Amino acid sequence: MKRYTQLVIAGILLAIVAGCSAEPADEKAGAGGEAKPGAPAEVTYFMGARLIPGDGSAPIEAATFIVSNGKITAIGAKGELKVPEGAGRVDLEGQTIMPVVVNLHGHAGINNGSTTGAMNYSRESVLADLNRYIYYGVGAVALLGTDAGDVIYGIRNEQREGKGGSARVLTAGQGITVRGGWPVPVLGNIPIQVSSEADARKAVSDLAAKKVDFVKIWVDDDMGRVPKMSSAISKAIIDEAKKNNLRVVAHVFYLADAKELVAAGVGGLVHSIRDREVDDALISDMKQKNVFYTPTLVAHEAKFVYGDHPDWLGEQTMREAYPAQLSAYYANSITMNRFKRNPDADKFRQQYDVAKRNLKKMADGGVKIGLGTDSGTAGDFPGYFEHREMELMVSAGMSPSDVIKAATVVSAEIAGVADLGGLAVGKAGDFFVLSTNPLDDIKNTKDIVSMYRNGAEMQRLPLIQNLTMEVPSITDQDRAADRAAAVKEAQAAAEAKLEHFGKFVLGSSANVRAMPIPTPKGSTSRIVAGPPDRITVGLRASAADLRQFYTAALPKYRWQAQGQCWERTHPVSNKTQVLCADTSAANSIILQISER
Repeated sequence: MKRYTQLVIAGILLAIVAGCSAEPADEKAGAGGEAKPGAPAEVTYFMGARLIPGDGSAPIEAATFIVSNGKITAIGAKGELKVPEGAGRVDLEGQTIMPVVVNLHGHAGINNGSTTGAMNYSRESVLADLNRYIYYGVGAVALLGTDAGDVIYGIRNEQREGKGGSARVLTAGQGITVRGGWPVPVLGNIPIQVSSEADARKAVSDLAAKKVDFVKIWVDDDMGRVPKMSSAISKAIIDEAKKNNLRVVAHVFYLADAKELVAAGVGGLVHSIRDREVDDALISDMKQKNVFYTPTLVAHEAKFVYGDHPDWLGEQTMREAYPAQLSAYYANSITMNRFKRNPDADKFRQQYDVAKRNLKKMADGGVKIGLGTDSGTAGDFPGYFEHREMELMVSAGMSPSDVIKAATVVSAEIAGVADLGGLAVGKAGDFFVLSTNPLDDIKNTKDIVSMYRNGAEMQRLPLIQNLTMEVPSITDQDRAADRAAAVKEAQAAAEAKLEHFGKFVLGSSANVRAMPIPTPKGSTSRIVAGPPDRITVGLRASAADLRQFYTAALPKYRWQAQGQCWERTHPVSNKTQVLCADTSAANSIILQISER
């Protein structure tokens, strides 16, 4: 039976039992019966589940624990705890429970499935993503830099007053970048753009007045395509943030930038370093200064993985909160081909491999690792991708236990939500129940049977059943572009089998004085009779590549190198012909032929 159907049936049966049964609970359930969803008994006694504390310690098999007024008051092994008089009882025998996840790098409200940007941002779109987060067991999320206006502060204030049932939110408000820097090409005017240290300090002061939880900065040039924040500006931001008792978290790419930021006092690096492997000096400095690291592997993977038709795409767990049509769009051959043909695809794969190696080195070196996903951006799905991130962290070399610790206890500590993230006395009774054991296989974190908040079972289905998402469509223009690209690829494949001279294959010859002169395929040639005769060969290529072509091709036409020129004997006059090449003009080469 499909999971979605199971959830619906379970909800109906629960309603029937709650509304119609007046019989006392059986002996196993106890006199208090099941705790009602959303309205728990003041004291609830849970029993039978394998309990993963989240702090890296061994699980407690067949655990018993008590939640009183929303807080865990006791935990023990089977038979260790006495059932409080009048307590509700919940039997979880054969199942596993783990703490809710805390995501230190997410976004909400900016992606509607087909587009990403400020045009999608609203109270409704933010709450929709927060519902998706909690549905998948993400109890709290730090939204880093894409919250424009005051919407998010209103939602946060309502939550702190005890209103609302979605994922708990922390926010950096609007992140800070330099004028025209990343991610302005994607997010437009959502980021605060600064051009001086004074601008930067004012931006921090304005954010502090809104009581942000973090200050987010972007230190990245999108592989050289946009301006990058200078160290002077990032230092000014960090300094001003410290004056306001705020931590700065940084989007980074380059190792050199990461080192400068850590030296300056940044609180956390919220993307993987991807240009090269980290060294012991950075690891030591991060440990000494307690700088945390969220690898966001799933965000880096999402830049290329849809070209591979990943096996998780469209699985039942994903389709519970995301329409099947969305998976179908990403599985469509035209979409897959677009990812494969991205000229940066190979770079993205290499960067991802570097990111995985760096996570392993950071974790082994003792750096504080938290969970971050960058979910809520294009192709990166809130809630579901937090589980994918845990899978990738394990594939990078961390153990399932260490990954769960990073995603729960460590991330909760970093976020400052001390009551979440672990299952221990004094913590909130916030956890999810799994049908399988994630310590055996981290993928099992997705096998969610039920969720509890403050010891009360949450009704998960209402969180997502009315959510909508705009599914991208494959247009006629997309199909035409795909066909054209396929033709071009076929031509390139055919040409790859031909003899190459440098980077090019032979095209038609230009004839001068009854002598054929080779030209690259796809080039143009213009002959001006002399003496000396001149042939201008045009091709969008570098001077070095064009000269390499003629160095390789001219000997095939009986021209022999003489210094920087070539010579041959004319087939009729028997006079020596001299060919010299001028590569000073862009995208062309001028061949001048004289006779002596």
